[in-house]
Amino acid sequence: MVKSVGLDIVEVDRIKKDIDKFGDNFVKRILSSQELELYHKRVDKAQYLAGRFAAKEAIIKGLGVYLSERPPYVEIQVINNLSGQPELELNNSILDLKKNNINCFISITHEKKYAAAVAVFTEVK
Repeated sequence: MVKSVGLDIVEVDRIKKDIDKFGDNFVKRILSSQELELYHKRVDKAQYLAGRFAAKEAIIKGLGVYLSERPPYVEIQVINNLSGQPELELNNSILDLKKNNINCFISITHEKKYAAAVAVFTEVK
């Protein structure tokens, strides 16, 4: 059963401007250490970061029904599994998804100017 949905869209140029202006300080506020390793290996850094930013915003919006306060971006980790599907890993201090029987399905898309993401939270009975 679907319990909540979050959606976000980000302009890639806006993220690129923030990277150019603030450098790694900006990036480190968004990405976890594991995501940061992947980011530094990318050629399309701004597009990758825009996608992850959109995914984290979508996740926060979808988690709104479960949370009492907004978590920091770095405590929300979106890592692709072996088949390339992005998966959510949360710091358990935010919310233990498995313990609460919650699944999250994430989709991220990129276009030249935009990155968008959707997060669908379902409850397993």
